[in-house]
Amino acid sequence: MIDELCVIGHPSTLGGADTELDHQIRCWHEMGIEVHLCHTMPYDGNALAMQMEERGCIYHEPRDWESIQGMHCISFCNSQFLKGLKEIKRYARSTSFVNCMTWNFDDEVRGQKEGLIDFHLYQTKHAYDRVSLKLKDEGKYRPLFFTPFFYAEEFPYVSDRPQDKFRFGRISRDDPGKFSSQQLWIYETMTAPVDKQGLILGWSDNVESKFGRRPEPFIQVLPACSLSQRAFYAQCEAIIMSTDTFENLPRVGFEAMASGSILVVDDKGGWRSQVNDGITGWLCRDNREFIYKASRCAYEEQERNEMRHAARENLENQWGMQAAMDSWAQVFEAWERVDSRSATTPEINTSPVMVN
Repeated sequence: MIDELCVIGHPSTLGGADTELDHQIRCWHEMGIEVHLCHTMPYDGNALAMQMEERGCIYHEPRDWESIQGMHCISFCNSQFLKGLKEIKRYARSTSFVNCMTWNFDDEVRGQKEGLIDFHLYQTKHAYDRVSLKLKDEGKYRPLFFTPFFYAEEFPYVSDRPQDKFRFGRISRDDPGKFSSQQLWIYETMTAPVDKQGLILGWSDNVESKFGRRPEPFIQVLPACSLSQRAFYAQCEAIIMSTDTFENLPRVGFEAMASGSILVVDDKGGWRSQVNDGITGWLCRDNREFIYKASRCAYEEQERNEMRHAARENLENQWGMQAAMDSWAQVFEAWERVDSRSATTPEINTSPVMVN
């Protein structure tokens, strides 16, 4: 197995791929791998606040591509990595791009056509099915799959919640596309044995314009990042989210499972990988199923408690350290069999494998 790798980019506190990268670095360190960081831009206060040097990472000057000579390089959804591929490729032993989305970057397609990306890494089969369409016929395409590590310790598990109200919520960036047009109708129509109290974290004027109104008074709306994620999940017995987007592997799902909040979500995309319907949460095929399952969640306290325990256990087993290390070990073995600077490279078995 490899003993070092270089990240092109840097983790941050901003969420998304930056947070996922942070969690994977924890996994790589646990595997005994030396992690180098070569950022695509100057190190700002947000990057330095991550204290990656104190955690054992080795810093390079930003965009000092010559300093990455001979190293396997990986980047998580970093557009500047894609733009700098020609220079990076001159020095890297191999280049890997992790597309966390379900659509292609233009420079990702260009990099594949020009033979600048040695490996494309995916977390889920459904994301691969979408993203691979524009890549698989363009030169030597090597898709690899990994099981991401989720660092659950950042989200304390809350099992003892007050039952005087049924408290629920949703959290996302303030993108109208993240909200189903029927989201407010679901909240207002579902029933509960006690008063309902909702919290939407990620509200904005653009979101409000999608609905043409604010929600009913029992639902509080807050701008994104105006409340900590820990505080949000501690308040919400259930996360009830209907979206217009097709998610790859939503971090909200991991955060909710870690925190003990019940997921009531769409029966599509990455939610299917995270939720075992009726056991670790609820999957909903349409708006009326959302109404039924959200209402059932509100009424059945014992079922909620069983679900939250099952979800937390599933998170530890399926997305914990050992599962992630095993999958990354296979990725690193594939890297070692390919030297991008060589005129010929051996074929490797990259048959897609479903992430369960």
